[in-house]
Amino acid sequence: MRTGESLEGVAFFKQLSADDEFCMELGKAVLAAGRLEAELIKYINDRGLAENTNKANLGKLVRFAKKHELLELMVPALEILNDQRNYLAHNIYALFSGLVEETILPRTELIDSDIDVFTERAWQLSENINGLADIVADYNENT
Repeated sequence: MRTGESLEGVAFFKQLSADDEFCMELGKAVLAAGRLEAELIKYINDRGLAENTNKANLGKLVRFAKKHELLELMVPALEILNDQRNYLAHNIYALFSGLVEETILPRTELIDSDIDVFTERAWQLSENINGLADIVADYNENT
């Protein structure tokens, strides 16, 4: 139950990491990113352009697509989602520890109900990544 309690820094992180719904949505976003990576690898490999992409992460795959002028209209969205995914998956604790700037997500003037905002952001990220993965999968099937 949310009480409107003010939480700052690591105290907010502790509440966030203990929230089952947030963790579930973050997990879905991580799984969606893995799916998008696999669809991009397949897309690249199917075009005979594989340069050891089988272990490449999303950022490397996006740079590869940009370099080889693949999925040109999608690259800006892929770059944004990669940045959002990286921030959410890799920088949450650093954000609340003051090690990274407050850019994509807030770290100040938070209350316990802001956990719902973070949960919504993770859900939206998952939806957006899955949407792009669907598009790449369609390209793979239809080209």
